[in-house]
Amino acid sequence: MKIRSHDLFKTVAIVALICSCNGLALAGDTCPQTVDPAQFSSAEQLRELTKTVAGFGLRSTGSAAHENNISWIASEFSKLPGFTTKEDYIEIQRWQPTPLADDGVGRSLEKAGHVTLVRADGGTEEIKVAGAVPYSLPTNGQRSTGELVYFKDPNDINKDTAKGKVVIIDVPETGLPYAGLLALSRYFTDDLWSESFSSYNRPFMWSDAKLAKVLTDAGIAGAAGVIVAFDVPRAQVAGYFDPHRGTHFTVPAAYVGIDEALVLKAQAEQRGKASIGVDAVRDTARTRNLIATLPGLSKEKIIFNANTDGNTWVQENANAGLMAVADYFSRLPLACRPRTLEFAFGSAHLHISREGTAKYAAEVNRDYDKGEAVFAFAVEHLGTREIVPVERTDGPGRELQLTGKGEVMAWFTGPSEALKSASVKAIKKHNLDRVAVLRGQDNPNPMRSPTFCSFGGIGSYFHGNLIPTIAIISGPWSLWAPSFGEQAVDFDRMRNQLMAVTDTTLELAGKPASEIAGDYTAERKRRAEGAETCEFENPPEQAPSAE
Repeated sequence: MKIRSHDLFKTVAIVALICSCNGLALAGDTCPQTVDPAQFSSAEQLRELTKTVAGFGLRSTGSAAHENNISWIASEFSKLPGFTTKEDYIEIQRWQPTPLADDGVGRSLEKAGHVTLVRADGGTEEIKVAGAVPYSLPTNGQRSTGELVYFKDPNDINKDTAKGKVVIIDVPETGLPYAGLLALSRYFTDDLWSESFSSYNRPFMWSDAKLAKVLTDAGIAGAAGVIVAFDVPRAQVAGYFDPHRGTHFTVPAAYVGIDEALVLKAQAEQRGKASIGVDAVRDTARTRNLIATLPGLSKEKIIFNANTDGNTWVQENANAGLMAVADYFSRLPLACRPRTLEFAFGSAHLHISREGTAKYAAEVNRDYDKGEAVFAFAVEHLGTREIVPVERTDGPGRELQLTGKGEVMAWFTGPSEALKSASVKAIKKHNLDRVAVLRGQDNPNPMRSPTFCSFGGIGSYFHGNLIPTIAIISGPWSLWAPSFGEQAVDFDRMRNQLMAVTDTTLELAGKPASEIAGDYTAERKRRAEGAETCEFENPPEQAPSAE
């Protein structure tokens, strides 16, 4: 592990004096209890920080663009007083597209995919694609050709039906009734009542684990390729990056939009053929977690967490957001930081088979047993605007439109009244819109410790390790689809969410660790006694192939 030190506070004698004089009570008279908006980064500053992150281009795990983002984060933290940084390296089997982006910044997932239609009459037609499917099999100048077959139900893909074929499947609507979401809530804002009889439908609910299964099944079946069809225009989903499991599939695959899908499906009915290619490279590479630490009066740690890889203004704008939080706390006197703050920027979230946050959270679990960690706060996908499909006006299918509302923000808290109360207080104070404070998002199991395992994203790794956890996350269409650019983010909304994160932390910073832990303490005892616990998602780095 590589260590880099910057300016450390050298006030050991003062710290000792403060601590010996009942410092927390003394500090409480002069230290902020809530964030002063005038002392927090502006919406424009957050936009500029996020613009820098997005400006690196496609930040696929271990790519030069990704490494540039990590280096920039480290450089920014080196400018904040009191911080030290360290790095923890992870070896991966890297996958990245080979074509450069049109603007020369990073690489292009859109340009990496190719589909050519071979008509029944012998003619050919190049089909415009939305991009290569991440981690699909590179063909690099070669093409895999087969008869087109459309599967309404991907479960029907097997050796008898798909061997040697180019498979077409649809991106389905996978929804969760808002009523079910709200039933899992510990609190939700009044503006969500109107959604009670509707459903939450977003493509990320299918395009990771479920699409990965389809691609794996197609590879085992010996399919020549897979074409994944959206029912919206190609341009709106160009460069869509999912699955992000870090599993290398054994079949080439590409995304297409609705217009191209209809052409391909019509040719499938006539037993036409298609060739498919993916320009990408797989190699061994290293990536790194970056941990920035700001000392407090105690070695007990409060942890903030985000991932560093991404491909849009949404994934992962918490890099920018946590810089604002870190900047705020770095300007507080040491006497106003009862505990040490650790900002963990995990790598390989776009390569979950080697997920950096999972590695870090396992280390924090050991620190918690030693009394060195208090709680974790995972932050993802801030300030997002709601985007929904509506009937298309200039062609078949649907098109994506901004609704003018904010995307629903899930705010998870584990079994701790202190975590929940501090969160709700901050949500109300900053008048956050469209927020649901949730217990979890998976099926509850009272025989398991904890009852819920999923916090929607990387916060699950802390909660599943029974570290007291808060996690905030949203999942708009713009999460993996870069076409909306900065329009995907409302930076005033992002700022309010971050000030709520900061206020929640200020509320909890001086509370006893036992109060913050709440029922996590009993859950850890149950786990130690042998209770069933969470099984973390651990996809293989290599998918099986046809025998």
